Amino acid sequence: MERSRKLALTNWTKANDALNLHFEGNKSKLATHLKKKSRTTITAFFSQESLSEPEFRKICFALRLNWQEVSAVETLAPTQSENDQIEQVRSRCCKKILYQHSTIQLLNQTEIGVDQLYVDVWLLDRSPRTFQVSESTLLKSFDLRNDRLGLGDRVKRNEGMAVAHANARLLILGKPGAGKTTFLKHLAVDCSNDKFQPKLIPVLIELRKIRSMGWNLLDALSEELGVDNQRTQTLLEQGRLLILMDGLDEVPTNSFRRNVQEQLQSLAQEPKHSGNRFILTCRTQIIEMIPQGFNSVEVADFNDEQVKKFVENWFCASGRNEAEIAQHWQAFSDATKKNPSLNELTVTPVLLSLMCLVLQDAGELPSQTASLYRKGIRLLLEKWNDRKDIAEWEIGKEVYRKLSIDQKEALLIEIAARKFENPGNFVLFEQQDLAQQIANFLKLVDAQEGEAVLKAIEAQHGLLVERADELWSFSHLTFQEHFTIQWLTKLSPEQLAEKIADKRWQEIVKLAVESQQPADRLLRLIKQAIDHSVLQDAKLQEFLTWIQSKTESTKVDYKSAAIRALYFAFTLDFSCNFSLDYALEFSLDHALELTLNHDLEFAVDLTLAHSLALVRVLNHALGIAPDFEVDPDLDLYLNRPLTRAHTRAYALDPILANKLEKLRIQLLEHVGQDSGSLKRWWNCSSHKWVAELRQTMIEHRNIGHDWQFTKLQEQALQRYYDANRFLIELLKKPGAVTDTVRQEIEDNLLLPIAELKRRSPDQYS
Repeated sequence: MERSRKLALTNWTKANDALNLHFEGNKSKLATHLKKKSRTTITAFFSQESLSEPEFRKICFALRLNWQEVSAVETLAPTQSENDQIEQVRSRCCKKILYQHSTIQLLNQTEIGVDQLYVDVWLLDRSPRTFQVSESTLLKSFDLRNDRLGLGDRVKRNEGMAVAHANARLLILGKPGAGKTTFLKHLAVDCSNDKFQPKLIPVLIELRKIRSMGWNLLDALSEELGVDNQRTQTLLEQGRLLILMDGLDEVPTNSFRRNVQEQLQSLAQEPKHSGNRFILTCRTQIIEMIPQGFNSVEVADFNDEQVKKFVENWFCASGRNEAEIAQHWQAFSDATKKNPSLNELTVTPVLLSLMCLVLQDAGELPSQTASLYRKGIRLLLEKWNDRKDIAEWEIGKEVYRKLSIDQKEALLIEIAARKFENPGNFVLFEQQDLAQQIANFLKLVDAQEGEAVLKAIEAQHGLLVERADELWSFSHLTFQEHFTIQWLTKLSPEQLAEKIADKRWQEIVKLAVESQQPADRLLRLIKQAIDHSVLQDAKLQEFLTWIQSKTESTKVDYKSAAIRALYFAFTLDFSCNFSLDYALEFSLDHALELTLNHDLEFAVDLTLAHSLALVRVLNHALGIAPDFEVDPDLDLYLNRPLTRAHTRAYALDPILANKLEKLRIQLLEHVGQDSGSLKRWWNCSSHKWVAELRQTMIEHRNIGHDWQFTKLQEQALQRYYDANRFLIELLKKPGAVTDTVRQEIEDNLLLPIAELKRRSPDQYS
């Protein structure tokens, strides 16, 4: 069959420039130069009409153009018999595609149709290569609240099928499990059903099945077409083929992969093959160079609408009726709306399928996301490449391939944990530091070997990805948090308590709790760690025992933990420079109002404690700061609180009230004196007055003890108290824990270890 050529539209300007340069823009002069060529033929050439190849070549030669570079290949109309032969090949290939690729396998090994499960794939219109960018600049693109995958605002989404229609040379990239293969199979099936490029013959080549180093693309095409190489070459020159190649990343060796890519590029770049369409898929982290002439796009994560369609299609394909599908979707939607971290698992088909499988088996999605994360991560670490049966993988060091799943998990936990210990920037990793950490953990020779393992992790399952040149992160922040949780639960209570007291750590722990909701296990562990932090100090345990005793003696109808917190705070207010402003946040303003109005004993205690706390203020003011302005009548400091204490104590304990009144009268003897006289009296005689006040409080109310804590004990109590406040802050987060665990932790706050062992022997044995 004679081939024809026409001027490619993209080279029309180049041809006219050549006409102007060599023939003064005059087509008649060009026709005269060619002698036998009519003006009509020249006009047809510049109108991009088809000419026989010999005529086309002669015109290009006269214009000094490379005829192969400026032409678009066509064929003259084939004969009826040739059409029949082409249709036979297409029919055979379509049947083969429908037989081999119209179904895919779910994680539960169920075979379902691609058209049943397929969801429109949106593609990211951006280059897959990373850019030279500083760590601080890249970190700014991470919106950790709303964009935890780190894609930033640079992403433009385009509908996948439209992109496939618009690009004759297309490279589709994506993370493991993103849906690249499913998308490619859908294109092949749609072509076989005359829904996508119906005039082309679909050929799908699964590159992971390559076994011979002598593999040849033309031979592979001929095998799929069921014809010899000469006939394949003819079909290529006729522009008849839709060539779909899946999994360049799964070609077993680096050199072999480059060879396959070079063969594809050579075939696609050949001008006489310009009528064919080529679509290639590859994991984002594998591709080294975009084939020339190919447009590259990256599979986007699912949006809410696509998630809904995927889940409904999944259950439909699994044989559920409409009512059951609606019920499953409602359960799925309710669970993901309540748990943001669970919702983040829905962005890729592989983890979304896992969630559907769990929902199908259990009837609900578990409130604990840890098991889903673990299953998802193990799927990526263990099953993903096994399911694809990739032989002799050469990416990375052999040492990583030989690690067990537990060892691979331990390595990722180590990477996440060390970053978590330095929370100034807990997202991005410097490649050199990360490679050295891997080398140290696996006892490799040097950081270079560690870097090879890092590349293996990136290539095989994509849990770590290179965001920019030599700047890395976990592909999904939630995975990093999951690994960090795994590490935290392995720390001793003493180690964890020390870290929880660090304010830098607290911000990271908040994120971890949000990602693991409900984080029952973690919050129980934090509670135990806080309690163990003061376990070994007998005096501190005695102090907590006293607080428990005082709390149990009150009759106020409110949370015991809140009352313990107030006794803790106002006792240490005059013992360790604490302040009531630090009181544990169990709506304590409301608690205080209740106690003052309904519990006379606690009201007296609180007023007396306030008075004693103000003694410390005066000691500081009159003893250390001589220029301190003192109200001569002391009303602000002691008269008012003592008056309130006397009034409240009178109905409770008249003897206590009389003693308080005597102390108040002694104080009033100095009302009206100048500041100098007051200071002299305070420095000489107030210690007796304060001692008597203390003794009165101890004798009648069992408060006011001088605990004589050492500096180290004061610091330990401060850390203990602050850590408990932080724990309560975590408990307040919506969905942080189940109601049962929240109540358990609240009931056991600020208790001595002996009482905790009695209440929860399984946790404090």
